[in-house]
Amino acid sequence: MELYTKVWDDVLQNIREKVGPLRFNLWFKNTRLESFDDNNANILVPNVFTQVWLQENFSNVLREGIGKLVNKDLNIKFSVSKNGEDENVPTMSIPLSEKKTNGNKNYAQLNRNLRLEDFVVGTNNRLAYTAALEMIKDKYPAFNPLFIHGPVGVGKTHILQGVWNRVKEEQNVNAIYMPAEKWTNEFIYSLQKGKMEAFRQKFRNADIFLIDDVHFLSNKQGVQEEFLHTFNALFELSKRIILASDAHPKMIGQLKENLASRFMSGMVTKIDKPEYATRLLILRSKAAKFDVHFPEEVLEFVAEKFDGNVREVESALTTLSAHAKFNEKKMDLHLASDALGEFFCAEGKIIKINEIEATVLNYFNISRNELHSNKKMKSISFPRQICMYLIKTLLNWSYQQIGNYFTSKKHTTVMFAIKKVKEQIDSDKQFKLFIESLIEKIKKERK
Repeated sequence: MELYTKVWDDVLQNIREKVGPLRFNLWFKNTRLESFDDNNANILVPNVFTQVWLQENFSNVLREGIGKLVNKDLNIKFSVSKNGEDENVPTMSIPLSEKKTNGNKNYAQLNRNLRLEDFVVGTNNRLAYTAALEMIKDKYPAFNPLFIHGPVGVGKTHILQGVWNRVKEEQNVNAIYMPAEKWTNEFIYSLQKGKMEAFRQKFRNADIFLIDDVHFLSNKQGVQEEFLHTFNALFELSKRIILASDAHPKMIGQLKENLASRFMSGMVTKIDKPEYATRLLILRSKAAKFDVHFPEEVLEFVAEKFDGNVREVESALTTLSAHAKFNEKKMDLHLASDALGEFFCAEGKIIKINEIEATVLNYFNISRNELHSNKKMKSISFPRQICMYLIKTLLNWSYQQIGNYFTSKKHTTVMFAIKKVKEQIDSDKQFKLFIESLIEKIKKERK
């Protein structure tokens, strides 16, 4: 144990110098090196939120630091202290037990279906979800406020209303949820009617303050000023604040600098569009609530075609259900393709497959026969992978459609190829620019 303590102290000293005292105290307080062997280093953390954050942001730093001291390349594993939070974060979803209490259940202004128990967690939203759990669990969380941003329809409102529902059931607190537009309307009404004192008391007495669509405050200077006062009053009393917006605070146009700064003073996290695996989980969850059976192949088809927001996915299921019922048709791929045709991106109808293929062939100076062959040499397989990626990106074909186009290749082969290209795009800026130039070339030639 003394060896572990010595190693951990040395590692922490190096990390403190790299990240500074503020971030160090926030993320590494109450952590310790529990053990290590020839393969793994096991680190004990106080709660699930710290576990997820360290996994996603400091694994490489820790591996490098411990590796230098013990002269081994170890995998980093985290476990939550039994004195801390016992919930575990699985890969895709977090089932949460539902407590029944006799607390206040006034759900009139919220959607009762937006509950944390039903929120599907994936790589695109796990950090935001786990941060929200931390805000519920601890009256004085490690960060405050929590600011969640992301495109329309990715689950921001679900998280905020889910938090409201949970705390109203489990905690005797004054929780307020509302969109920024409604807050603004109440402010203007109170100002006109001379009821500002009552307005301020209402919001500044909140124990947890949840405001959705914060970007609505853009270009409203007087409203922003009052919101800042409300924010500061709650913050100084250590009240929990969770905000959601379509944009990062810095990207909200005409937002007062001091207000944006306050929004960023705690935890800022983004929810991205759900990747394929998460979309499929969402579809399974939503499909179970319909009185029509959706075959797995139909759900896979919808998950591939709709890479946008969750609302589009729900709309697709509703459309399919209606077509199956009203037309008395079997729910299958043929019905899905016909019924959802109008939903598909118009861009896929503008750009043709042969135009994508020609651009790839010309750039890499290979023949079409070589591109469609089973040759695995890099000079052939690499252009083939890029072509598959471009077809998926520009035409939104399903993996199976792409596989069939390339001489009956399995859809798993196509998925692997596209994933490989995406990973290189994420890790190599020059390659990303190259792919973007190919896409631009294809679009320009089409015009």
